[in-house]
Amino acid sequence: MYDLTKLATLVAVVEHGSFSAAAHELRLTQPAVSRQIALLERQVGTQLLQRTRAGARPTEAGRVLVGHATAVLDRLALAEAQLADVTGLRRGQVRLGSFFTALVYLSSEAAVVLQSRHTELFHDSREVIVDELVDRTTALAKLATGDLDVAIVFEHGFEPDPAPDDVEVVPLFTDPPTALLPAGHRLAGAATVTVADLAGDTWIRAHHGSAARLVDHVLLAAGARPSVELAGQGDEPVEAQAFVAAGRGVTVAHRLNVLIDPARIAVVPLAGAAPARLVQAVVLPGNRSPLVRAMVDALREVGIRRDESGTAPVSRARRRVGHRGS
Repeated sequence: MYDLTKLATLVAVVEHGSFSAAAHELRLTQPAVSRQIALLERQVGTQLLQRTRAGARPTEAGRVLVGHATAVLDRLALAEAQLADVTGLRRGQVRLGSFFTALVYLSSEAAVVLQSRHTELFHDSREVIVDELVDRTTALAKLATGDLDVAIVFEHGFEPDPAPDDVEVVPLFTDPPTALLPAGHRLAGAATVTVADLAGDTWIRAHHGSAARLVDHVLLAAGARPSVELAGQGDEPVEAQAFVAAGRGVTVAHRLNVLIDPARIAVVPLAGAAPARLVQAVVLPGNRSPLVRAMVDALREVGIRRDESGTAPVSRARRRVGHRGS
């Protein structure tokens, strides 16, 4: 493997036409330049430069090596510039995995914060945040394999599920449960409601998933056994909200979940022992990429703003390595 310093010296001699001019450009002595060229010629096993009255001229071998050396040095210079952009947060991409409503709301909110802090990242409408819709299990798996840089996950208060010990979990905010009522419901304007207040209503429940388990948990904790109608599936079923908007019944969902037109749904705080969920950013502790850390900081800011706008205090959340993911 040829020494890059000696290759750069060879290129300088050819470009400037003499050992003395190259020495001046490189801030070396002329003997130092001559010694580097001699060592390089010994390594390649042939003469690379000819000294003439007009200066130093490359031999055929010298021209071949200079062509390749110039290409290598140019690529290294480009790499240096691009790395400076990345470390200086002037360019780059971060792969963000999110659950559904986090992708809808939190990713865009974080992008606004990130752009306000690092404007150059978004120059010429560059795609900085590459979003991917993932559930908790997939998010943790893709972090482990390096296919995601950051993930937004949640942890239900009623069903804790430990994350791997080598994952750093950064609490963002607590997302409280709310009752979703048709806009014309008798309690639509109430300050709060309880499950008992809604025991006579039909409840909308997903077929399966954590949204279904949340409804089951809330009803069981209150000892309520209302009529239940099934709609949707998964962690954040929009179908259940559509049923509520159509006046078919009521349900419970976390505040971040609400996507349907608020003119058709009343979102009322649910009093009692209904569990909140922790919304968290997850990242590998060894990932010190400036952009990844900037993204986590932007998500922290989003969490603070959501707490200030009425979500439960972030002080209830805990930050530690090996805490729980969603």
